[in-house]
Amino acid sequence: MGLTSNSTGNNLLNENFEKLKKDCNFTIALAGNPNVGKSTIFNNLTGLHQHTGNWPR
Repeated sequence: MGLTSNSTGNNLLNENFEKLKKDCNFTIALAGNPNVGKSTIFNNLTGLHQHTGNWPR
């Protein structure tokens, strides 16, 4: 079971996002432990498909 648009409430955000964009300027920060879904939430909010990696050099 993973994060879906239904479980994260992404559908609700999509319905109101255009209004929010027009009404205000805001900054959102995602912080938390590894492997808790920060990138998944970021990708759902932005519509991007970003990947992350934390490998030693």
